[in-house]
Amino acid sequence: MSDQLYLEKMRHSLSHIMAAAIKHIYAGTTTTVKFGVGPAIDNGFYYDVDFGDIKVSESDLKKIEKEMRKIIAQKLPITRSEKPRAEALAWAKENGQDYKVELIEDLPEDEVISFYTLGDFEDLCKGPHVENTGEVGVFKLEKVAGAYWRGDEKRQMLTRIYGLAFEKQEELDEYLKQQEEAKKRDHRKLGKELGLFCFSDLVGAGLPLFTPRGTVLRDMLGAFANSYRERCGYQKVCIPHIASIDLYKTSGHFEKFPEMLRFTSSESGDELALKPVNCPHHSQIFASVPRSYKELPVKFLETTMVYRDERKGELGGLSRVRAITQDDSHVFCTEEQVGDIFGELIESAKDLYAKVDMKLKLRLSFRDDGDGYIGTPEMWEKAQNSIKEMAEKFQMDYFIGEGEAAMYGPKMDFMAVDALGREWQLATVQLDYAMPTRFGLEYTAEDGTKKTPIMIHCALIGSIERFMSVFIEHTAGWFPFWCAPEQIRILTINDAVNDYVLKIREVLDGMELSEPIEHNKVRYTVDDRNESLGKKIREATKMKIPCVLIVGPKDAEAEQISVRLRDKEETIKLADLANYIKNL
Repeated sequence: MSDQLYLEKMRHSLSHIMAAAIKHIYAGTTTTVKFGVGPAIDNGFYYDVDFGDIKVSESDLKKIEKEMRKIIAQKLPITRSEKPRAEALAWAKENGQDYKVELIEDLPEDEVISFYTLGDFEDLCKGPHVENTGEVGVFKLEKVAGAYWRGDEKRQMLTRIYGLAFEKQEELDEYLKQQEEAKKRDHRKLGKELGLFCFSDLVGAGLPLFTPRGTVLRDMLGAFANSYRERCGYQKVCIPHIASIDLYKTSGHFEKFPEMLRFTSSESGDELALKPVNCPHHSQIFASVPRSYKELPVKFLETTMVYRDERKGELGGLSRVRAITQDDSHVFCTEEQVGDIFGELIESAKDLYAKVDMKLKLRLSFRDDGDGYIGTPEMWEKAQNSIKEMAEKFQMDYFIGEGEAAMYGPKMDFMAVDALGREWQLATVQLDYAMPTRFGLEYTAEDGTKKTPIMIHCALIGSIERFMSVFIEHTAGWFPFWCAPEQIRILTINDAVNDYVLKIREVLDGMELSEPIEHNKVRYTVDDRNESLGKKIREATKMKIPCVLIVGPKDAEAEQISVRLRDKEETIKLADLANYIKNL
């Protein structure tokens, strides 16, 4: 048995033990406690419970934990049984388990209906589980949250109790330590402290507003991503933020994801929608003039917003928003050119993430057996084989994620690993045979025949908002010098140094940084308030300014500067300042 399978069994069993403990504690109350679902998840488990008129909060977790430990100590066998459909429904109805009734009724007629029992608690479940309650490792109940039944905001709100579970105590301790560090790095907390972005109820949920400081960071990251594509011959294009609904009917987005689109009718009777994606628009730029094989590949680049009506309960800081800025690009090419295009993008992604100090893992996102895709099975098989060959050709370690494909084709998703070891799906390269066919795109081949180009979708950082949320937490707000909103703060000891500060400013004003973005002017401020130097240093440190220049009368006299970086302090000559800054 693999360690992962054993962990899943432990965690799943703990969800049942928690449900049994809840039943023991609340069985004598005036309400019937009703159970939803309780799966194993990454790092633990949860159970969705309807407590009726009983209010359960995090203050109740200790008593639930205590009862769970009693059950675990008994080493009760966890046994599987099966019931015919009618008997299973009768069991659920007799016990007042309305949610289980619904789950049973939704099962296929020929499906085996299994149950698991531990002590006096029996539950509808596919399993698997450990042999007895003593084999569940170590755990800790973590938090209480709300969750709509089956994720439907029109259904009952249940109480979701989360638990953590690991094989060993040291693993749990390490995870808790990591979680404490994650709280300190929370991008929502740091975003407010560093004055990067805000939200307004009047503007609407999931619609971030970027301050001047946050806009600098946002623009720097966007320009950084664009610089890679521009070096590879991508050309900028610009499209409107609304389009006729017919565009998305042709692309297939309306059919597969109507919930992504919101419509309005103009006085002319046109039915328009806010764009949720850019690819259909870019296809029409390609289609606007006749194309020859000599022009291919045609590479378009655009950093622009798309809009998606995400559920309110799923929105969170910059991680999940309704206005999404994509560093989007689309290539129209021949089959023979696919390898070179993928090669450029793979190398670009590897270099970009190395420069922001993140490791990369690769997921090949393929389709599953669902019907949420466009294109023929043969088209999908061909595309998936091509993606796999690309990963192997460029010697990328990968794993396959079934059901993770885009609706129009498989993709390479680059999973960035941050400073806390967490994985985030950010960059993506997608192969698309379907959309060019749906739009009737064509080019004239060398033999004079008309052929359909292949379309490649790519975003190197994906959603800039989501990337920012990861980047803020990865750096803990101590941004690399090149993209810091405020790179340098000059602190004066007194007014006697004002003339010397002008000399320092002349050096900084005349500078341009070239790595990793060209024409990057130095961003600095001067703190010449009549405050103590200690207070000025504390405030600069709180704002995580990467470079602080301290200037006093002795510095002015010696034409030197006291430099304070995050990890060291040193003194440099004014004549050396420009070279010093360029090497930060």
